[in-house]
Amino acid sequence: MSIAQLRAVEAVARLGSFSAAAKDLAVSQPSVSNNVAALERMSRALLFNRDGYSIRPTAALEAVLPQIRALLVLYGDIDAAFSSARTMATGSLRIGYSTYQLAMPVIGRFMQDYPGIQIEARSLASADVLAALDAGQIDVGFITGREVPGHLRGTLLMDTPIVLVAPPDHPFARAGQADWGQIASVPLITREKSSGTRLLFEGAAKLARIELNTVLTLGSWGSIVAMVQAGVGLGLALRAELTESDGLLPVRIGDGRLSAGHFLVCQRDMVHVSAVEAILTLAETLYDSHV
Repeated sequence: MSIAQLRAVEAVARLGSFSAAAKDLAVSQPSVSNNVAALERMSRALLFNRDGYSIRPTAALEAVLPQIRALLVLYGDIDAAFSSARTMATGSLRIGYSTYQLAMPVIGRFMQDYPGIQIEARSLASADVLAALDAGQIDVGFITGREVPGHLRGTLLMDTPIVLVAPPDHPFARAGQADWGQIASVPLITREKSSGTRLLFEGAAKLARIELNTVLTLGSWGSIVAMVQAGVGLGLALRAELTESDGLLPVRIGDGRLSAGHFLVCQRDMVHVSAVEAILTLAETLYDSHV
């Protein structure tokens, strides 16, 4: 049975007329007649007693009319909910991000544009963002890497150098650059092993045949800044993470060609979900000048 058939039967039962039911449903009278006849064939039951111009529900139909009406109301509620989701009036979006400096402008603007969407945002390292996407725990993720993983869809927001960060009075900061041999001689403070920036940096160091001296692993940019300021070591970062308020300076690594892309990604099957499609489009617009 279909919703159209149930609507036709309910309208005829309520109004006592096929023509009145057709007008109420904004369809043709033959359409109402065909839907009623189809439901009678399927149920193998007579649904209406016809006596001249009088049409009354049979006992069989009377017995289930309350359930039919409840079902139609529930269907209307579901349809309205889906309609609200399509128009972004309501809904939710779960976000994972690895670099808040790049994610928050997008998230903040999205919340302004779509105030009815409930946002849940989690700070994670890039590899953990990808794991959460694969597990269905988040809908979209901001990640650092070289490219969008093959099983996902996404957009490049920006390409930014990977740098060390140092206090202004450090020799590397004054020089603005350090080669791999120099970098091997200093203590380093990095994000966790699942950090996209760290993975790219360590991969480049391995190619340069350099053994790094990582003395501290931290889970947030703020913690790295505090430890660098305290003189524990030099930090590792994306150039785009560093702001004037951090009080640190970027140090170019080697020839300065070591860089990373920052992407907004989602599962391929999610790309046409309204909220996901909207944030991807918004991110592309906000970062268009950087791509």
